Amino acid sequence: MLVSKKTFPSVDLKQNQNLSAVSEEVNLQKDIVVKGTVTDSKGETLPGVSIKLKGSTIGASTDLDGKFSITIPDGTGILVFSFIGFTTQEVVVNQRTSISVKLETANTALNEVVVTALGIKRQSKSLGYATTNVSAEELTVNRTTNFMNALQGKVAGVNITPMGSGPAGTSKIRIRGQSSFGGNNSPLIVVNGVPIDNTNYAARGDVSQRGSNRTSDGGDGLGSINPDDIESMTVLKGAAASALYGSRAKDGVIMITTKNKGADGVSLTYNSNYTTDDPLDYTDYQSEYGQGENGVRPTTAFPTSGVWSFGEKFQPGMTHTLFNNIVVPYEYQGSVIDKYYRTGNNLSNTISLASGGANGGLNLSVSNLKNNTILPNSGYDRNTINLGFTQNLGKKLTVTANINYSKEYRKNPP
Repeated sequence: MLVSKKTFPSVDLKQNQNLSAVSEEVNLQKDIVVKGTVTDSKGETLPGVSIKLKGSTIGASTDLDGKFSITIPDGTGILVFSFIGFTTQEVVVNQRTSISVKLETANTALNEVVVTALGIKRQSKSLGYATTNVSAEELTVNRTTNFMNALQGKVAGVNITPMGSGPAGTSKIRIRGQSSFGGNNSPLIVVNGVPIDNTNYAARGDVSQRGSNRTSDGGDGLGSINPDDIESMTVLKGAAASALYGSRAKDGVIMITTKNKGADGVSLTYNSNYTTDDPLDYTDYQSEYGQGENGVRPTTAFPTSGVWSFGEKFQPGMTHTLFNNIVVPYEYQGSVIDKYYRTGNNLSNTISLASGGANGGLNLSVSNLKNNTILPNSGYDRNTINLGFTQNLGKKLTVTANINYSKEYRKNPP
C-alpha cells in the first residue's frame, strides 16, 4: 500500500498575535477625541468660541464653561479657534487629546478713530455715546445722484427715505425716529467741522417757499456734494454726542470729512460711472373693454371728453370718435407707460489730482454729473470742484483748508 504524505507549514501563533495587536492599535489611532478649555488673556473662560478643523467641515463650540470636545480623524490636523473681538488662533493637534487655548483681544475695533464735533479725532472706545463710521467705499458702491440715498440700510438706527421728487430731490433723514411732532426732526449736517444749511429749497428759490411751505422740491445742501470727494462719514447719535452744537443737533449729527491729501507721491485718478433707469409698472390692466359710458363706446366728440371707462367690448372693425371729431379704431392701445416714459440715464465723471507726504498734501478734483430722468424734457446737471490741502508747520501746528464749489441746474423737476 502506498501512503501519500503531505507537509503543512507551521504557524507562529505569537507572531499573529503581534500583528493583530498592531492592527488594533492602528484602528484606534484613526479617530481621536480632543478636549480642552478656551480662556481669554485674564484666564476667564469664553463660551461660544467657534472651533473648526482646518480644511474640513468638522467643527464644535465651547459650552458655558469654555470647554469643548471635538473628534479628529487620524489625530492630525489644525484646529482654528475664532471668536468675535478676539484674534483667531490656529493649533496643531499632533495626536494630542487635551488642548488649552488662550485667545488674545483684537485691537482693530478698539483703535478705530472717529471724527467727533469740530472735526476732533478720537478713539471710538473712549466715547460715551453711540457712533457709526461709514467708509468712502460704501458711498460709491451704490451710485445715486444724492449719495445719502445709498446709506439706507448701512447705518443702524438711521432711516433714509427719498422724497420721490427726481434725481436732485431731498432725502428724508431720521436718526432713531421722530423726536417731536411739530418741529424739524432732521439731523444737523456738518462738513469739515462747519455746519451747512441743509434747507429744502423750492424750485423757484423763493424764501417764502422754504421748509413746510414749499410747493416743489428743489433739493438741499447734501445734493451738491460729490461722493468721490468724501473721505469718511460719521453719524453721531444722541444728545451727548451732539451737545457742542446745541439745540440744532438735538436729532443727531452727520459728520462729513472731504479729502485733503493723497497717499505718498503724486497720483492722477479718473472715475466714470454710467447707469440707466426704467419705470416699473406691475398694474394688471384689463384689455377687453374700452372707453365709454354705460357700455357704449363714444360716437361723438362730447362723450369722449368725460372720465368714464365703461365702454363696449373690443371687437374687430369697431371705431370711435375722439374729442376733436377724428374717428380712430376702437381697440386696446397697449401699455401707455412705454409710450409716455423713456429710459433714463445717469453719467458721472470725476478726475482728481492728489499728493501726499510726511509734511502734508493736497487733493484737487473736478466732477460732472448729467442725469436724464425717465420723464421727457427733464434732467439734472451738476459740476463740482473740490480743493483740500493740509500742511504741518510744526510738531503742534497743522493747517488744513477745504474749498468746495458746486453749480447745479434742474430742468423741470417733478
